[in-house]
Amino acid sequence: MFVIRTETDKQKLISIFFSILAVLLFSSCNDNPSEPVNQNYVWEISSPEAEGMDSQRIDSAFIHSKNLGYVDGLLIIRNGKIVAEKYFNGYDQNTAHNVKSVSKSFLSAIVGLALRESYLSSLDLKVLDYFPEYVYQGIDERKKDVTIKHLMTMRMGIDTEENNLLDVLNTSNWIKTTIELPLLSAPGEKFRYNTLETHLLSAILSKEIKMDLLEFARKYLFEPMGITIHNWMKDPQGYYFGGSEMYFTPRNMAVLGYLYLNKGKLNGKQIVPSEWVDLSLTKTWEKDSKEWGVLKDYNYGYLWWFGKINGYNMFWALGYGGQTVLTFPDLNLIVVTTAGYDIGWDVDQERPILEIVSKYVLPAIKK
Repeated sequence: MFVIRTETDKQKLISIFFSILAVLLFSSCNDNPSEPVNQNYVWEISSPEAEGMDSQRIDSAFIHSKNLGYVDGLLIIRNGKIVAEKYFNGYDQNTAHNVKSVSKSFLSAIVGLALRESYLSSLDLKVLDYFPEYVYQGIDERKKDVTIKHLMTMRMGIDTEENNLLDVLNTSNWIKTTIELPLLSAPGEKFRYNTLETHLLSAILSKEIKMDLLEFARKYLFEPMGITIHNWMKDPQGYYFGGSEMYFTPRNMAVLGYLYLNKGKLNGKQIVPSEWVDLSLTKTWEKDSKEWGVLKDYNYGYLWWFGKINGYNMFWALGYGGQTVLTFPDLNLIVVTTAGYDIGWDVDQERPILEIVSKYVLPAIKK
C-alpha cells in the first residue's frame, strides 16, 4: 500500500480491520495444494569494510532503527553480499514477515512470466472480459475500457484505497464489489493507488493460467529464485490477495531486488525476461513528483516505485508500514527493511526509515 496519504475518518477502523482480517484469513494461507519447499538463496557473507562501507555508520543505522521501535529488521547487501543485518521485536533472519505491498512487485514478475509462458497474450486485454457475470445493467461504459495495463499502473479510475478498501474487504465478494465502484476518471487518465486493482489482476491471472496461482509462482519464480513463500492469503472466492499479504524472510525479499538489479538473471539463469524487467522499471508518470521527505523525483512503473535519495537513483518495492526493498543500481546496493504494519492511514513510518537510509546507510559508502 502506498504511503503518501491523506487523513480520513477510517484511520482507527483500518488498523482494527486488518487485525481481524489476519485472524479470519490466516487459515486460508495453509490450504495450498502442497507444502512449500523450504529453500533459501545462498547469500555470500562479507563485511562492510570489505565492500567499501563504514561499519560505524552502519552501526548507527541499526541503533536508530531499533530506537524507532517499529522496525523489525534491517538488511544491507552490497556487491551481491550481505554486509550487515539486525533484527528486532522478536524477529530473526529466518522469520517470515508479511511484506504487504512488496507483494505487488512480486506479482509484477508473475505477470511477466505469464506473458513469457503465453498464458497472457497482452497487457491490453480488457478486464471485464474476465468477469462477464459482474457486468450489470447501467454499468459505466468506461469500465469496459479498463485493461490489465491500467491495473498494473494504478490507472483503473477508481478512488484511492483509503477511501474504499475497508468497505470492499468487508464484503463477501471483493471482485464484484471492486467492479461496482464508481470511476472518478476515465481508465488510464489518472494515477490513484489502490490494492483492489492488483487483486483484480490476481484473479485474472488465476483464470488465464488455469492452475493454482501460488503453484505457478513457485514453479516459475520462487523456486528458480531459491526463495520460499511462507503464506499468501486468499479472498472469500479463493483468489490469492493480489498485491498484499505475502510472507517472506528479509533475505528472500532481497533476492527480488537482486534479480531486478541483474535484469532478471540469477546464477547465470534468466528467470524473468530482461525485456519485462526493463518495462517494469519504466516510469509511467509524465512528470516526477518533487519530493517526499528525503525521497526526491519519485515516480511509478509497473508495480514498482522509483526515486532518488541523496542524489542516487533507486527502484523500490514498497509495502505499508515500512516493508521495503530499496535497490540502488549505481551503488550495487540493496537495503531491505521490515516493520510493524498494524497502524492507521495517517501513521507515517516510512519516511523515518528512508531518513536512516539517507543519513547513515548511503553515507557509509566510502568514496
